[in-house]
Amino acid sequence: MTPARRKALLVPLLSGVFVVLWTSGFIAGPIGVDAAPPLALTFWRFALAATILTAVALATKAPWPRGRAAWTQLVLTGLLMQAMMFGFAYLALDAGVSAGLAALISGASPVMIALGGTLALKEKLSPLQWVGTLLGFVGIAVAVTGELDGTGLGLGVLFALIGTAGFAAGTLVQRRFGVTMDLRTGPAVQLAAAALAVAPVAAVKDGLAIPLTMPSLGALAWLALGNSVLAFGVMFFLLRHRTAADTARMMLLVPPLTAVVAWPLLGQPTDVYIWAGLVITGAGVAIASRRVRRRETVGVAVAEPEPEPALSPLR
Repeated sequence: MTPARRKALLVPLLSGVFVVLWTSGFIAGPIGVDAAPPLALTFWRFALAATILTAVALATKAPWPRGRAAWTQLVLTGLLMQAMMFGFAYLALDAGVSAGLAALISGASPVMIALGGTLALKEKLSPLQWVGTLLGFVGIAVAVTGELDGTGLGLGVLFALIGTAGFAAGTLVQRRFGVTMDLRTGPAVQLAAAALAVAPVAAVKDGLAIPLTMPSLGALAWLALGNSVLAFGVMFFLLRHRTAADTARMMLLVPPLTAVVAWPLLGQPTDVYIWAGLVITGAGVAIASRRVRRRETVGVAVAEPEPEPALSPLR
């Protein structure tokens, strides 16, 4: 089998694996926060994943960042894309936000990044991308309307929005400064920084101890290994073999898949508001993520990627 043929088979297969791994974070997350304090769970997830990646990096003699700028950028993106994102995401789940709504808000990060890129980086959006951005926020509003209908989950929704905004800000930092990293040492630094940032807050709020039960330990193990290590590894592999826009559009499968599996696994039925929000936001993200121009060359589409588009975070 030729390398090109092997890649043609491997990339679609890993794309499906990635969607399943990413979706699983929205299932393991609620299980974890039901069994353990949310910030303690967040801390141990980061600490365990950072330890694993550091061990892998040392065993394989991976290169570490050089220079203050590289370390600063990795720490900053770790604080935004890991500590802020997951800390607030688990607080949202602990406050009662459903897995389906959490996945929807998280999946809307491309529209936040599109808007943030326009405001902070002076990037220009096409009229169609503005339509997509607007649709994304309309979809969130529709879904939130149903979730807040007499349930008093406003604080939880706010936490979810803050977490997604943190991921969007981290993505914009990466785009602005061109953060590059080894796929073993870079995430290890980011996760270690996130663990150190979350630790004092978790210690003050609920303590760092988590119950030694199957639900808490099982959720922690999966979130650290299945999501922080495996899902990220697959994502970075795909980003090397696909355009970032293609990978971002693949994330559109995560919210509806989460909504489907959350009912039997978590007992969280998805109401009509969230389904409507999924459709509207999905359409908006698909439009806002259109950052790849294609030209036909002898019948083959050749991708010409523009600056990094966004990816959804909760994994």
